[in-house]
Amino acid sequence: MKKLFQSEPMIEIMNTSQIRIIGNYKFIEASEAHCKFYYEDFLVKIEASSVHINVLKEEEILVHVDELKYFEMKRQVKEL
Repeated sequence: MKKLFQSEPMIEIMNTSQIRIIGNYKFIEASEAHCKFYYEDFLVKIEASSVHINVLKEEEILVHVDELKYFEMKRQVKEL
C-alpha cells in the first residue's frame, strides 16, 4: 500500500527561502528576524532578514525566510 503522508522525520529546504519540517517539535520562540525550536533531538535556530511561520501544525512547521543568514541544528544530549 502506498503512503499518502510523510511519516518519517524530514527537513526540506527549498531555495534557501522555505524550510519545511515534519516530525516531533517543540516551539520555543520567534520574532521578525529569528525562530527557535526543538526538533526530534536537535535545537534548531534560524535567523534571516525576515521570518514568517506559514504552517504550525502538530507535526509540521513551514517557515518562510527572506535572506537566510543563519541555520543551525545542534544535537541535544540527554542526561541518563
